[in-house]
Amino acid sequence: MVRCLVSCSEHVGHLNPTLPVVKALVDLGHEVHFLCLEMAQKKVEEVGAIFHNTVAVQTELYAGRDSGKLAVYSIMAELGLEMSFLNILKCMNVSLELELPGTMRFLQKLKPDVLVYDPLITSRAAPLAAEVLGIPCVGLLTLAGPGAMRCHGPALLGEMTLEEAGKEVKQFSPHTAATKRIYSKYNLALKKTHLLPDGYLDTCRNTVLVTTSEELQDPVTEPLAMAYERDGTRFVFVGPLLMPSVPGALDANPLIQQMREARKAGKRIVLVSMGTVITGGDKVAGWDADCNGRSITGRDLCRAVWSATFDACGEDFLVITALGLQADPLGDIEVPSGAVCAPSFRQVDLLRAGVDVFVTHGGQNSFTEALASGAPVLVCPGFGDQVVNAEKAVVLGVGLKVDRPSIATQDEAAKAAADYREDVRRSLREVLQNPAYQRAAEAQASKLKVCGGVPRAVDVTSGPKQYTFESLFSGISNEGKGRDFNPLGRSFCLVSRTFLTCWSPA
Repeated sequence: MVRCLVSCSEHVGHLNPTLPVVKALVDLGHEVHFLCLEMAQKKVEEVGAIFHNTVAVQTELYAGRDSGKLAVYSIMAELGLEMSFLNILKCMNVSLELELPGTMRFLQKLKPDVLVYDPLITSRAAPLAAEVLGIPCVGLLTLAGPGAMRCHGPALLGEMTLEEAGKEVKQFSPHTAATKRIYSKYNLALKKTHLLPDGYLDTCRNTVLVTTSEELQDPVTEPLAMAYERDGTRFVFVGPLLMPSVPGALDANPLIQQMREARKAGKRIVLVSMGTVITGGDKVAGWDADCNGRSITGRDLCRAVWSATFDACGEDFLVITALGLQADPLGDIEVPSGAVCAPSFRQVDLLRAGVDVFVTHGGQNSFTEALASGAPVLVCPGFGDQVVNAEKAVVLGVGLKVDRPSIATQDEAAKAAADYREDVRRSLREVLQNPAYQRAAEAQASKLKVCGGVPRAVDVTSGPKQYTFESLFSGISNEGKGRDFNPLGRSFCLVSRTFLTCWSPA
């Protein structure tokens, strides 16, 4: 039996892929503990893990601070900084210094055989504490490979480059002082800034599972590849991590029953979900965010997508739409009789049951779940890696994309939203009418199956093997600006750079 500790962000996009691995480990008889904020407790305990609240562990960090959110947000306010991704970067080591003492005590008491962790920048305490204590680690990266932050970071920074952000972080005295104290106390030689070179994550220093395939990963530059090679990092591409189908569960799902009845009646099925961030209350990328006045709000974006889908689908369709948790998500939109709207649904189950098109924001989990299910997509990205995945959908031939509209002033917002709605309607009709998208999606599903999924992830986690770096480094070529790993024949980061900087919510 292995005693495993999982440490992960509470955000759905990072939490959900860990849960199938946790369940599989528990089912095999391993003892699994899970460290996260309280909002994840119900999901964690449902898969059989022992939940530990981060607030109770990191007492130095959360003393006197809001326990319902990442404490770095409170630290930013204490230091007089506004909400932005740049300011989060400035405060990460200030937060880390307060996270480490409690995390070290917790690990020393629990004595896990292995730590499975989220390697993103807001979840660094557990892997760094484990490094100090000599505990074996396996990362679980829920972005599209080690090159993803090269695109995702600038998307969150707005007009600022990673290099410009790095310079500001290095000049922020609380960051510099905290970094020096961490080195003095723990002998952790942290870099002077974050995400350099080219989206580098300083917790990816061991075996890291990646929830996509090598073919679908984002480009990796030579400096980034060399940095990970020096760290001895081993990236293992396991594909999407999905919960297994439970016998009888689909029969008990009323939406599945409606889908089956619709099929019997000869109707086509369109599934719609814009994710949890843009439909939520996130100040940087959520419902009211408008990319610093450079685009329509998340609210207007979602409502345009929902309206366009209803416009495109007549009585011979069943449209199932996830609306999120806003009090009045639809506003004055009239829902046609052939549509079902719900705050959320079990997306993987509905995709497995079979849909004709999935209208999606293009988040990494949704994108790979669609491909794994062989579902054609219409991607309507909001920000970050969604823009890159939208471009991938077009290149792979699995669907189309409609980019978030650009505006100069908010006076242009109403017309931009109306034009965007029409573009979405027209593009959805194209995906529905062209069977080539379905064939391409089914081909991608076949490719993803060979990645191994949850069984391979469990194999690595419960008995880490020696994977080489060659699969990543051998893909470097001389094409384009720099030397990008470019498995699909073009650089998504370079192609999408304009969109990424435009649609930064920071």
